[in-house]
Amino acid sequence: MKGIISPVVTLLKEDGQIDICKNKKMIDKLIERGVHGIVLLGSSGEFPHFSMEEKKDYLKEILPYIGRRIPVLVGTGGTVIEETINLSKFAEELGAEGVLVVNPFYWETSDEQMYTYFRDVAESLSIDLYLYNIPQLTGQEIPINVVKRLSRELKNIRGIKETVSSMARIRLVIDEVARMTDNFHVYSAFDEHLLDAQLSGASGSINGSSVFLPEVSVDLYNAVQKEDFTEIKSNHLILCELMNIYSLHPSFFLTMKLAVHERWFRDNPVGYRKPFINSEPYLSDKVKAIITEYNNREAGSLY
Repeated sequence: MKGIISPVVTLLKEDGQIDICKNKKMIDKLIERGVHGIVLLGSSGEFPHFSMEEKKDYLKEILPYIGRRIPVLVGTGGTVIEETINLSKFAEELGAEGVLVVNPFYWETSDEQMYTYFRDVAESLSIDLYLYNIPQLTGQEIPINVVKRLSRELKNIRGIKETVSSMARIRLVIDEVARMTDNFHVYSAFDEHLLDAQLSGASGSINGSSVFLPEVSVDLYNAVQKEDFTEIKSNHLILCELMNIYSLHPSFFLTMKLAVHERWFRDNPVGYRKPFINSEPYLSDKVKAIITEYNNREAGSLY
């Protein structure tokens, strides 16, 4: 899978329950604007905040609705391997293209423990498994040697999402794993890394701003393919500016959710799952200013 894979937020009603109708509308808007794939129940999708039953009920509605219009990855990782396998197989049954699996968190694991976790999940599936490296939230990086071993020994481990602050790690996994393994894909995550990662050989990006301003990432990705330097520069600078959104609140998915509402559902209330409420009185105004600035720059073309 190549291109811009949007990690969608999970939109909620005012009582904190999942709003299926609004989530479907958001996904339609992303597909209409050219994203190449969707991630459900990732970090932006608040996967730790929902019970297994809630996740399954959500997937039962959303995966058939998307159908084969666009490839879908489902975030299924966690700290209980049986639950990870259970949810991964459930996603497989509903037609997901693959699963995006974070390494176990809270306790640090040895290389062998981490390898065993991913191996056991991959062996339980017929669909593809993508590793999810996000050390700032798990407390531990997936070591390169573990990624190498998994990619060599398990054919359905097909790539990795690298949510890391340094491009050096992304280049390393491209050079030492992707270039040495058939059909292994590396995806950048932070928006400002999209261009550098593409030039280094990444397959695409799973970046936060693509859920509320997908055109910018899609246009940049397409411009790289066409080697259109003017478009590359313009969209890259916008993505770099959008990185400010990650620093507005410690729970960055809140700002993503507010941005989605400002872009797509301006007149609808924002739903939260306690305790992850909007605790900053001016956060909504700051997010609105970001969307408005881009909207003004495009002279109203977004709407």
